[in-house]
Amino acid sequence: MRKNTKTNETIERIHNRVKNFVNESDYIGYLKFIKKFRTRSFFNQMLIYISKEDAKFVMGYKQWIDKFNRIPVACVICRSLSNKNCECEERTPPVRIPQLAPITYTKENEQGEEEEKLWFKEVYVYDIEDTEHMEGLEVKEVFNEFDLGIKTVDVEVEFEKLETMLTKIITDNGFKFRYEDIYSETLGGWTDHRAKEIVCKNNTNDSDKIHTILHEIGHMFAHSEEELPRDKVYRPLVETEAETIAYVLADYLNIDTSCYSIGYIANWSKGNEDILQESVKRISKFANVIMDKIEEQGVK
Repeated sequence: MRKNTKTNETIERIHNRVKNFVNESDYIGYLKFIKKFRTRSFFNQMLIYISKEDAKFVMGYKQWIDKFNRIPVACVICRSLSNKNCECEERTPPVRIPQLAPITYTKENEQGEEEEKLWFKEVYVYDIEDTEHMEGLEVKEVFNEFDLGIKTVDVEVEFEKLETMLTKIITDNGFKFRYEDIYSETLGGWTDHRAKEIVCKNNTNDSDKIHTILHEIGHMFAHSEEELPRDKVYRPLVETEAETIAYVLADYLNIDTSCYSIGYIANWSKGNEDILQESVKRISKFANVIMDKIEEQGVK
C-alpha cells in the first residue's frame, strides 16, 4: 500500500489523537460519535472527529452542490458564499475535513507481470453546518436521524422486539442462542466460539438480558479465532472491548447507557500504543458491522 508524505502525516495525526483516549471524556465522546459516520473507515471517522467533533453530516464540495443544491460557505461568520462578498474584518473559512480516498493502479512487478496496487489520496469534505442552500434552486431535505432527539427506548416495553432482532443477528452468523439460569452476581452469560453458541442469563431482568446479548454479540464478531488468535487474547482487554461495543450499540438503539460500566481501554493496553490503536480500531470496525446488521432488519 503506497502512501505519500501528506497521507503519512495525516495518519500520524490519527495515531496521536488515539493516544488521547487516556482521557475518559474524549474516549466517551468518540464512542458516541461513531454511530453518525458508521459507513466510513476507522481512519476517516477519526479524521472527522479530530477536525470537527460536532460534525453531523459531511460531503465533498461538488457532492453538496450536485445532490442537495447546497454549497460550502466562504465565511462561517457572515455566511457569504464567495470571498468577495465577505464583509467580516477577517474571513473565517469553514473547516475542511480531510478524508483518505483509496486509489487503485496497476504496476509491473519484477517478473514483468502487472499487479494491482493501492494508495490513498487526501480529499476534503464539509459539514452541513458549514453549507448554505443555493438561491433559486430546489430546496432538498438532508435527513439526519441523529438530529431528531429520539426518545430513549424503554427496554422493558420493547424487549421482545429487541430480543428477536438481536438473536436473529446471532443465528444468521451461524451461532446458537439460549437462556440458562446462572447463579452468579458477576456472570451474565458467555460466548463459546468453538461450540458456536451464546448463552445468556435467564434469571434476571429484561434490561440486563439485552445488555448481556449486546456484550456477547461484541465477543462473537470481534473475538473469533480468525480475528484474534488465542495467543493474543488478554481477558481484561477483550472484555473491555465487548462492553465498549455493547455501549456503542445501545447508544445507537437509543437504549439508556447509564448502567453500562465500560471498562477503560487505556487501562488495559499496558501503555502499549500499538495495542491501544488496534483495540480502538477493532471496536470501531465491529460496532459498525453490527450496526449495519441492525439496519438491515429495519430497526433503525
